[in-house]
Amino acid sequence: MCMISIKQNLDGYIQLQWRCILDTGEQKVSENDTILTVKRLVEEKLQVPVAQQRLLFRGKALSDEYSLSFYSIGPDSRLNLMVKERTPPEMGGNTVWKSLAVILGRHFNPSDAERILECVQKDYERSLSLLSLDDVERLATRILHPQLPESIDLGFLD
Repeated sequence: MCMISIKQNLDGYIQLQWRCILDTGEQKVSENDTILTVKRLVEEKLQVPVAQQRLLFRGKALSDEYSLSFYSIGPDSRLNLMVKERTPPEMGGNTVWKSLAVILGRHFNPSDAERILECVQKDYERSLSLLSLDDVERLATRILHPQLPESIDLGFLD
């Protein structure tokens, strides 16, 4: 875990200062920068992939698309960086993600392809986390017993 402190800078920007077990440093950012921008800076400086980062402010996780100012993060604020160990979903030995990465690599530059793949993986994980046990049971019933009438409510699959 890292502690990120925010200090006011004389030129109108704010200064991120981090203290981690293995590293300390500083980086200039604007209050209008998004959380994703901050995560990318952390990735650049600490070599922690964006997908493994979780920034917390006052105990709440911050969403990538919002700015620092949206959360009222300014001078004298503190962020906590949680690094989660990422275990990508196992789908055929990860061949789905590898295949998708190859396809994206053919159509986009490497950094864009990586960002798109990361978003697809996040969306996939989010979708799975939203399934209830009832949803899983209905899905299993549909797979194991396809002969059952469609009158059973399986609308969540469509």
